[in-house]
Amino acid sequence: MSINCPKCQHNNPDDTVYCGKCAAPLRASEDIDVTKTIETPKEELTTGSTFAGRYQIIEELGKGGMGKVYKVHDTKIKEKIALKLIKPKIAKDKKTVERFRNELKFARKISHKNVCRMYDLNKEKGNYFITMEFVPGQDLKGLIRQPGQLTVGKAISIAKQICDGLSGHGFLHNTVIN
Repeated sequence: MSINCPKCQHNNPDDTVYCGKCAAPLRASEDIDVTKTIETPKEELTTGSTFAGRYQIIEELGKGGMGKVYKVHDTKIKEKIALKLIKPKIAKDKKTVERFRNELKFARKISHKNVCRMYDLNKEKGNYFITMEFVPGQDLKGLIRQPGQLTVGKAISIAKQICDGLSGHGFLHNTVIN
């Protein structure tokens, strides 16, 4: 099958997007794939800047294999929350993004004092990010890395809190240490 150009009537193969003689478009503009300009995803946010039109960056809280976590002020709901900016090279993998979506579905069903609440997975200008409850205080990683050995009593207390958060849920994203 072939396509006749609406402008010059030149006969073109049916898989052609533009006329081979006059370069006129052969299909409606919404049917033509247009190359989009790709913005380079950010790997970090700066204090005082606003991300995604609503999250004012207060400070970086930590970083890990998946990305960086920031304490932000959500200007729409006027509340401090945590925002995890996922590393661009990790977010490129569609399976990983789908895993984040599935984890979020499970995390929203958990309500426990030792597990922070997860809010949403979003994308802004090529950057995937997760919003979650901001819990003030020291994280588990920081506590373990403190100088000196963790006492047996403190280690047992931490383990109990983790087990309480895990019990009956089979999923734990963040642990809050009392």
